[in-house]
This record gives sequence, C-alpha cells and structure tokens, in this order.
Amino acid sequence: MGLGGEEPLGEGKTKAPNSDYHKDESPVAARQAEVARDYLKRAARIDELNGHPPGSDGQMVTALKRYNGGRVLVFVMGAFAEMSGDVSRICDIIAHDLARTHVSYYNDDAKRTKGMYRKRIQKAWGHTAHRGWARLLLDRARDLITHGPAHRGANGAAMPTDEDDQDGHFFYNHPERGVYFAA
Repeated sequence: MGLGGEEPLGEGKTKAPNSDYHKDESPVAARQAEVARDYLKRAARIDELNGHPPGSDGQMVTALKRYNGGRVLVFVMGAFAEMSGDVSRICDIIAHDLARTHVSYYNDDAKRTKGMYRKRIQKAWGHTAHRGWARLLLDRARDLITHGPAHRGANGAAMPTDEDDQDGHFFYNHPERGVYFAA
C-alpha cells in the first residue's frame, strides 16, 4: 500500500458548479486530469524559457519527476461534495496506516479495521465538503443582501461580518447573556 516509496506532491482544488456538470464525464475527474497535465506542461515551458530544448528534461521537469514520478495528486472537491479519485487514494493510504497501527495494539481483522477507518475519513471529509459549500453559499448570499449603507451599524461603523465576530459583538453589548451568566 502507500505510494511505493515515492514522495507525493499534491494540490487541493474546488470545482464550482458550471456547464461542466451538464457533460457526461465527471467534472471533478476532468478537473483532476487537467491540473495534473498542466503541471508537466508548465514545468516544460519554464525549462524552455530557461534555454532547454523542447522535449528534453530541464531542471523544472527533473525536479517535478522526483515527486511521485512527476504525477501530481490533485484533490478536487466538487460543488455537490463529490471528490476526485486522488482523494479516494489518499483516504485509502491514511486508512491503511491507521489500521496498521490499530491492529498492532488490538486483535482485530486488518481488512475490517481499514474499512472502519476509511468510512470515518470519508464521512468527515464529506461533511466538511458539504459544510464548506453551504458556508460559501451563505457568505455569498449575505454579501449580496448586506452591502453599502445597509451594512452599517447605528453609529456608521461597519458591522462585523464573520459569525464569530458577530457573537463577540452581541455578547459585548449583552453581557447578561454570556456563557458565564448564572440565572
């Protein structure tokens, strides 16, 4: 299991909902392939700009190939919390490592333990992806609704926009409702 002794190089990407979702192929898989291809193309282009003939491996391509043979792992999360194949691969690697450690302490079946950890990781990452996109949509809606003078407080000062700042602002002005208030 693992990466076969190679050092991975990865990048995280998101995929916003657009016309790619009306095509037959998976938009996150297409985005993953596009980004992975672009890494080698850009490295080759930088080498050409530095005087290396096209088709030969210059310093950038050589450096990139030291990481997983030049294949960049691209972790893409889509607009509807779908994930690319590389996300599944890294999930499998993490679950394998956690299961190996678990089985060294407990007398459990390695395959079932790996499945348990894989399910936990996928659940956590799926919830995180859904929460992230929901937060983005809420933030964009708030930005569209609350702008200009409507976004100002009574004294003309800008109101805090982050939820945590709003809680702090509320509890500063209403200390009787804070966490240390005893009824």
